[in-house]
Amino acid sequence: MISRVMLDLDDVCNHFCMTALKYAGATSLVLPYEAYPEVAGWDIVMAANLLKEPGRPEFGVVEFWESLDRNFWAGIPPAPYLRNLLAALVWAVGEENIFIATSATKSPECLAGKLEWIHRFLPKFLHRRYMIGSHKEVLANPFTLLIDDRRGNVDKFRKAGGHAILVPRPWNTMEYHTAETSIRLQTELTQYFNFKVTL
Repeated sequence: MISRVMLDLDDVCNHFCMTALKYAGATSLVLPYEAYPEVAGWDIVMAANLLKEPGRPEFGVVEFWESLDRNFWAGIPPAPYLRNLLAALVWAVGEENIFIATSATKSPECLAGKLEWIHRFLPKFLHRRYMIGSHKEVLANPFTLLIDDRRGNVDKFRKAGGHAILVPRPWNTMEYHTAETSIRLQTELTQYFNFKVTL
């Protein structure tokens, strides 16, 4: 039985990836997830170079990540289903058993901006309930559920003895559709909890 939930921040609670591509200058618009080049996989810098406007120089890894300043991290739009997702999780396990589990870049601007994002877009009970680090599997146990968009995180969490839901995104499924996100979350959460989840 699941009694604790770990929520990834970027591209689960918010729309990091496509917003980052615009902010860094790869596109002039925030594109829908369907526009993300699947061939890039998890490599957002490759995606930026595949999407970049004609005449713009190639992005370097350092250049791309350094362009994402504190204001960017603090202002990423929240996912449209976030409020309903949190309400369902509070109903299922209680506020005291929901945590944010997110990784950060090497930049202090990223950490500071993520904390601002948490305070700006998440309810007060989550303002100090966050774990920062890239090894989410250390939080795994038979009573904990991870909700994440990165297949590697999900696989490691399951292997370490936890449960996990993979949020569909173009970099982790060949059959990605935007509308599928809420439906997939509803279906999988309903299987874990004793009530029908509606997002």
